[in-house]
Amino acid sequence: MMWLQNKIDLFTISDTEDYSLPVLPAKVKAGGYGSFESTALDFAEDNIELLKLLIKDKEVTFFGKVTGDSLNGIGIFDGDILVIHKGKIPIENDIIVVFYQGEFFVKRYKPKYSTESNRLKTIKLKSENPAYSDMDISEDTDFELWGVVTWNLHQLRK
Repeated sequence: MMWLQNKIDLFTISDTEDYSLPVLPAKVKAGGYGSFESTALDFAEDNIELLKLLIKDKEVTFFGKVTGDSLNGIGIFDGDILVIHKGKIPIENDIIVVFYQGEFFVKRYKPKYSTESNRLKTIKLKSENPAYSDMDISEDTDFELWGVVTWNLHQLRK
């Protein structure tokens, strides 16, 4: 089994201009059935400031382009763009970026704590594709927790 997958290339934010986009005023349903919304809703009244939505602090926010398929099982695919908050403390099941053996990787964070002291014992970096092994991190492992993924920008159609 392989585990060295889902490497990412990192990019910083260089444009300070925000992009305000119209929001569809009707609900977009992902299940169930209902009546059609009024045609009067064709004119959006609200806007989303896209960069403000994605970025809370531009000094510690980076974009990373995913390469590899070890997180396909949770909808993170090769070519996706991740929004990464550097320095954010992860909680169990977060998607995190780590610096390991000279490269950046993205995995699911699975900490294991000591039952006696509730102290962090080991970290499992979980792949979400059965073709790949998980990465086990101990205190002897040369690795750096780099950031927490807050958004996944996934293109549905080219």
